[in-house]
Amino acid sequence: MMNPPQQILELTGPDAAAFAHAQFCNDVLALADGDWQWNAWLNPQGRVRAFFRLQRGGPARIALTLRGGDAEWLRDELLRFVFRANVQFTVATGMPESTTLADIRAGLPEIGVGLRDQLLPQWIGLDRLGAVSVRKGCYPGQEIMARLHFKGGNKRSLYRIGWPGDIRPRPGTSLHGADGHPAGVIVLTASDTANATTECLASLNDGSIRQPLRMDAGQADPIRVLEHFG
Repeated sequence: MMNPPQQILELTGPDAAAFAHAQFCNDVLALADGDWQWNAWLNPQGRVRAFFRLQRGGPARIALTLRGGDAEWLRDELLRFVFRANVQFTVATGMPESTTLADIRAGLPEIGVGLRDQLLPQWIGLDRLGAVSVRKGCYPGQEIMARLHFKGGNKRSLYRIGWPGDIRPRPGTSLHGADGHPAGVIVLTASDTANATTECLASLNDGSIRQPLRMDAGQADPIRVLEHFG
């Protein structure tokens, strides 16, 4: 079955780069024309609203290729913050998405509707991907990012987990420990047909991996922690 096309949001106009720099958590103005970076839009509490590949096409063009989510929703939400900026938004589509087993093994998460406004960037490895700047100035969620960076205290991160069979839980499915306490959530799932197993990216409390993990989706086989994207 063909994967859906990529969701793309283009920002154009004299203020496109400056607007993106003020709203998103990476340093857009540091990009040379033609270069790209991982970037995200956070809410004021630092939770990820959208995650995307941002490419600077020139001083008046920015293209966001979303990793999950809805470009029309993102356009409508960003329009609320335009005020006097001279920037326009266009929704487009690209090649089919590469939501594959390779993405999971590379630690590339997606933020769809089921995960929107729930997870800090550090919980899904966006800091590891270089998607977060703590020195570029103000943006939504910047105070939370600076506090975690300079004072520490983060106790949750991205893991690759797996189990036998082809049970594929939806993103946002809860995981818990043997003691019944919450352990985290599923972020992205794919089947490894060659080995008849399922692999997932999961945002987990780091202390929870010391005990067996379970989920509430009929999973009988033990969940194995395969990799920590620390």
